[in-house]
Amino acid sequence: MPRGRCDQFHEIVGENMRNFLLQITLTSLALSFSILTSVVPVRAQEGVAPDSVTGKTHQEGTMRDSVVLQTPDGTLAPDSVSVDPVQGSAAPGSIAASAAQEAEGVTPDTLTKVEVTAQTEAATDSSRLPTPSYRMGEIFVTAAKLTGALERMPAAVFVVQRPEIEAAFDKTVVNIVEEKEGVNSGSYGSFGALELISLRGSRFGSVPTLLDGITINNEQNGDVDFNSIPSSMLERIEVLRGPLGLLHGGNGVVGVVNFVTAEPALNEKPVARIGISSGSFGYRKHVANFARYYGKLGTFFGIEGATSDGVGAYRDYSGSNYFGKLNYDFGKKRKMVFLVSSYSGELRTVREAKQKSNATRLQLVSPILVNADSRLELRAFHSTEKTDYKDPYVTTLSDLVRYGAMADFYKYGILTGDVACGGGFTRSALDCADALSSWNPNTWEGYVFAEDELDMGGGLKGLVSIRADRHSTFGTELSPCACVWREMDNGKVWFSSGRGFNPPTLNDLFWPTQITRWEGWTYITKGNEKLRAESSWMTELGSDLFFLKNSIRAGVSCYVSRTSDFVQWASAVSLPDFTITYIPLNTEQVNARGLEAGLGFAVGGEPLGGINLTVQRVENGKGESLPYMPQTRANFWFSRGLEPLPDLVVNVSVDATYVGKRLEPLGSSQGPFLTMEGRLSASLAGFTAFARLRNVTNEYYPSRNLEFAPGQKGPEAIYYPMPGRNYDVGILLRLLN
Repeated sequence: MPRGRCDQFHEIVGENMRNFLLQITLTSLALSFSILTSVVPVRAQEGVAPDSVTGKTHQEGTMRDSVVLQTPDGTLAPDSVSVDPVQGSAAPGSIAASAAQEAEGVTPDTLTKVEVTAQTEAATDSSRLPTPSYRMGEIFVTAAKLTGALERMPAAVFVVQRPEIEAAFDKTVVNIVEEKEGVNSGSYGSFGALELISLRGSRFGSVPTLLDGITINNEQNGDVDFNSIPSSMLERIEVLRGPLGLLHGGNGVVGVVNFVTAEPALNEKPVARIGISSGSFGYRKHVANFARYYGKLGTFFGIEGATSDGVGAYRDYSGSNYFGKLNYDFGKKRKMVFLVSSYSGELRTVREAKQKSNATRLQLVSPILVNADSRLELRAFHSTEKTDYKDPYVTTLSDLVRYGAMADFYKYGILTGDVACGGGFTRSALDCADALSSWNPNTWEGYVFAEDELDMGGGLKGLVSIRADRHSTFGTELSPCACVWREMDNGKVWFSSGRGFNPPTLNDLFWPTQITRWEGWTYITKGNEKLRAESSWMTELGSDLFFLKNSIRAGVSCYVSRTSDFVQWASAVSLPDFTITYIPLNTEQVNARGLEAGLGFAVGGEPLGGINLTVQRVENGKGESLPYMPQTRANFWFSRGLEPLPDLVVNVSVDATYVGKRLEPLGSSQGPFLTMEGRLSASLAGFTAFARLRNVTNEYYPSRNLEFAPGQKGPEAIYYPMPGRNYDVGILLRLLN
């Protein structure tokens, strides 16, 4: 759809959408505020949980005292779940009860004190149900530490479960989450190019990103190479937005993203899956994984690889992932989980440059159920990330090594409520060099935290937490957070506020002076050791409600935040000598305010469709909008599964994404854009075939814009475009189980 013929349409849609959202939001927030401040006690109805709209199933019996699942035919199967009393995660396809756990004294009451992710056969068998069907018991969001149950979470949060991840194995993990409310993504091109995530106006690449609760952000630049996270390795993706993320660091004031890896359940049958896909621009991808339990030893291994010719400045990508996970059950409520993953990739970029990347991660997690009311989690990790960048003008080699350990302790039901505390230590060593210089900064960080969840009476609950970080460069910083919320028969409302900080990256501080020349211009890049850490606070008010027997879910949240000493790379142009200097600076402040809304519908226990809306304003102290931050983003989705023949499941899904205007670095604007995607799949006896058509509207839009100096002669600015209309087809085969 050419932009010239759509500008008027986009403007009308955007204006109507903003007015519509404003009316809904004001009404919802007024209702939320009145409920939150009401003095009338409200008792949560026992046994009522949100159904498939948000990934839970209708349950009968007390939520904290039982795990009861809804079977595909709508009946209840109270004994149909296998739960690990220590780790709390149930592996794909696990539905058998574990008599061994009962023999060790694990009762339904103890299940409320651990993290539980209970899945039915229908939710995890992608051959029978390739669509996102969230027939779940209690979902525990581990990114939230103490207050983990999703239906009781006092925050804006969504969880992408394994069925939806499997159905989108031809996508990157960023593609999977970018259509949800509150997520702003940025890409430097087509498949394989650098992808970044921003939450609530934060800097791209500064959002805390975890793998099984361990931070994997690169201290050198703050980014995460999402190509190094294979989707076939994941059980779920948790995206928590708001101050509750401060428990994972001062920069978590905007939220946190946690990737949770899968593992087999005790006594589970062997499972093997193979998938291949191919499409436009030379895109090809393959995945294979195998899971099995040998006595008390669980194993999960897999490979994932992809290639793409791509378009624009980033193209000719090839990458491979290998991973393995071992979990050993020692009995007596003790367990040890070991994860190793390795990634290697190569990408040809603008100016005939090539970038080779390698990442290796080793993680050890040992959860221990001390008793029915206490839990201890020990973690240790070691990672290396190597990058080799070469072009005709610059050659840069970097080698970052990170290692550390952490411990979390949880105690439930004491006089002051449920409490959690812990601490950790991380050390980073960077070895970076180019043709002219080298730099080797080493840093360390230690932290402690404490969290207390209180029952305030009258249906209200409260949470207070504080985290203290000690940085080798910046000294000590404190990150407090407070939250009050009310659980009701049909949902929850909450109010939270917190303060955090975000230290500059190693590149921001120590990047040496580099001088390059290209087409008559001189480019100077250098770090700034005088940078100060960003200081941020955020306040939010939100609600998550369910109607018509949980067939409709409506969630609304609004937030206001301010960041002082915002770190931003700025360019200074000197026309007389044709010089451009890039240096990071602390701007005065950045103000962000926004509204996030989600509306979902379910029919017969299956998700049918919905809309996710984000309206935000991110500006500096002068009231000027910041680049790359669209003011409006909306996603409309529809999914419907049919069974025309016995055991044959056909699914049709459609997604449409609207992105409003956004500012580019040189002051120009891009957008608005409207893209659509359709997917058709058919599954029979463990075999699934699908076809996906992307960007049906053929919006050939740039996702990033290289800065060219004013008056520079030559072709138009080089864009990092997303591809126009494209497709891919593929198959997914379950060989065992």
